[in-house]
Amino acid sequence: MKKAILDRIEDGKAVFLIEPDHAEWIIDQEKLDSAIKEGDVVTISDTNEIVQHPQETDEMKKRIAEKLEKLRGRN
Repeated sequence: MKKAILDRIEDGKAVFLIEPDHAEWIIDQEKLDSAIKEGDVVTISDTNEIVQHPQETDEMKKRIAEKLEKLRGRN
């Protein structure tokens, strides 16, 4: 099982960044559950089943927002 983030959807393709080295994994957008959005944290099984992890997504977005706030405070 691999952990990944949905980086973007373009030209009908969903592009995931696989942890830890951010290698790209690309699938047809039509194979993607419509509930999964860009920036979502997922796990991908050996059979390519994609499972969303909303709590991890929220935690990651919170960490990013905190880092941005710190960076803004430096200026």
